Amino acid sequence: MDIGNIIKNRRTFMSLTQEEFAAKLHVSPQAVSRWECGISYPDIAMVPLLVKTLCISADKLLGCENPGTITMDEASFLAMAKVIDTSALLNQSQIDSIFDSFEPSSDGTRKRVLIVDDSDFMRMMLNDMLEKSGHSVVQAENGLLALRMLDDEQIDVCILDIKMPGINGLETLEQIKKSHPEVKVIMLSAQCMEENVRRALDLQADAFVAKPFQPDSIIKHI
Repeated sequence: MDIGNIIKNRRTFMSLTQEEFAAKLHVSPQAVSRWECGISYPDIAMVPLLVKTLCISADKLLGCENPGTITMDEASFLAMAKVIDTSALLNQSQIDSIFDSFEPSSDGTRKRVLIVDDSDFMRMMLNDMLEKSGHSVVQAENGLLALRMLDDEQIDVCILDIKMPGINGLETLEQIKKSHPEVKVIMLSAQCMEENVRRALDLQADAFVAKPFQPDSIIKHI
């Protein structure tokens, strides 16, 4: 099944018209129609927003998993997504104003970065982006593995998702700051409600970047 059919099936399941779906993505309904007909494909930079809007993993969106099977977790998330007030989500400027001590570095130092995210695609995308910017990258698919890697490797910066199996990102952040306070931590999550942002700040996160994100935002914060 190609990405156009996956988008169409998920959009239909969520009872969204092409016009409604296009408005959420800030594209034209004609663009959505072309994707679903297989005439063209979404730009790779749109994947994080598509994942968020369709309530689907990047792996399923790209056909790496069976997109037709909806787990109980996904069903619960979809039900919740229909009643979430999106106005509760902060934009990047609002988040940065909470982390008002943030000052981007311009020294060009090569960093050793640990990416912690349960999405294979998200780790791959971040890995490619950071390596192209001259940084050295290692990956972990969950918080427990990340904590073990921090014990074994010299890490400068950790990019940390919130919603992960096992211990979540905020719990992982708390453990990192207790055992490795020298490591800088950037939270990277679509769960950018003010309570999560302020909780991350209280736990000594160094920055918080909202998904979907612009590549320059990640590079700037690192």
